[in-house]
Amino acid sequence: MAVVSFMTTKGGAGKTTGSLLLGTILAEQGASVVMLDADPNQPLVEWAKNATLPPRMKIVGDMNEDNIQEAIEHYTPEVQFVIIDLEGSANLTAAYVMAESDAILIPLQPSKLDANEAAKTISFIKRQQKNARRELPTRVFWSRMPAAYTTKTARDLGEQFENAGIQFMRTRIIEREAFKGIVNFGQTLNNLTDADVPGLDKARENAVAFVGEAIELLRGGQK
Repeated sequence: MAVVSFMTTKGGAGKTTGSLLLGTILAEQGASVVMLDADPNQPLVEWAKNATLPPRMKIVGDMNEDNIQEAIEHYTPEVQFVIIDLEGSANLTAAYVMAESDAILIPLQPSKLDANEAAKTISFIKRQQKNARRELPTRVFWSRMPAAYTTKTARDLGEQFENAGIQFMRTRIIEREAFKGIVNFGQTLNNLTDADVPGLDKARENAVAFVGEAIELLRGGQK
């Protein structure tokens, strides 16, 4: 089993998109996946109401500080992957989840506001590492990036994070209609068609690369 959490102190950064890409692709490849929705807005639960879920995927909502640890303990012996979409806040629920996580993924968009919030998230994680007395495998990933170029803001922010010793994932989640289509049509990338959204092939290639790199991170943590 492996526990992967998506977190940031800023809402709307790309947590849910990243978690859905990871969860749906793993499930479609045959893995057993449970996704825990710990965001008060319940974006995973809302998506699942009309979505066609892969056979080996389950979504559980209403997760909070009172039940998240018990849920993780319950599902980790049963499935290969537990994926958690956290609230955009550094709170007790996030602290509990990080203590149980084998990988923590933080979305970052190329803006100063997002960078400030990502830095807060990193500081929060470092405090939890001290409490847990172990290093928490953490990566920042670029979310909703332009396909054709890297902005100066993104380059500058990337340098700042790397100089601070914060590692980035190599794969960037590109801004594509196909990723929006997952929510708009209640489908996975595999089930969307060219009639639904443009650029499916490139979106699938992008998503598979992202998932592959997440698996690399988990393997590096000996999970």
